[in-house]
Amino acid sequence: MAVRVWSMVWGGFPGGGSDLLTMLALADWSDDEGRCWPSMASIATKIRLSEKQARRVVHALEEAGYLKVTANAAGGATSRRYQIALDRLTPPASVTPPADGSPPASVPSPSRRREPTPPAHGSRTVIEPPIPVKGGAQALPDQSADSKARTAGITLKCFIEQCQARGMKPIPDDDPIFDYAEKVGIESEMLAIAWREFKSYWLPTQNRKRDWPGTFRNAVRQNRASLWYLKEGEPARWTTAGEQARRAAA
Repeated sequence: MAVRVWSMVWGGFPGGGSDLLTMLALADWSDDEGRCWPSMASIATKIRLSEKQARRVVHALEEAGYLKVTANAAGGATSRRYQIALDRLTPPASVTPPADGSPPASVPSPSRRREPTPPAHGSRTVIEPPIPVKGGAQALPDQSADSKARTAGITLKCFIEQCQARGMKPIPDDDPIFDYAEKVGIESEMLAIAWREFKSYWLPTQNRKRDWPGTFRNAVRQNRASLWYLKEGEPARWTTAGEQARRAAA
């Protein structure tokens, strides 16, 4: 265990819940440079999630830029090699990591979320990690303005900023798109890439929508970006465009 890396994750990673627990677990395996190569099964066991749920969390951390795959990206018989993005971990001045490198009592149990009642199916893919609210109540957007925005529609950029200000996820854990994807065989990595391509398309525009999560659901269901294809009895597989997008995100 590299205590320095563990302390950097504890003090500088802005997320919480399963995201934080996964980062701490990887730091526990890492060397002083933040490099590690645990199997997905080992990660799942350590953070007390199913292997499928752990894979979703890891892919989300990769998408957010806190984790990089440096070797064996395709998986298989050999574990992936991960690099924790230490340059992304900047602790606030008020944070003092534990000196002995052990998790303080406030670290949540890996089997539970921070909400009073845990969801029945565990954590879903974190498509975009929430950013803690800064500035207290004054940082929250005006509620009357939100009501008007919901009526008239808002840009994707504005929608994501509002979610970040409240510490919410643009695509929440209980969004039906996750059940849909699991049912038809679309992997969590494909959903993460679909969200990345969705943002790449819509963020530069001034198009306004009343329901951006619903718009994303439709984009996935209709495979608008042509990222995958399906065959009878088989899970979704990458198209040429999908593989290109996946490599660009690596």
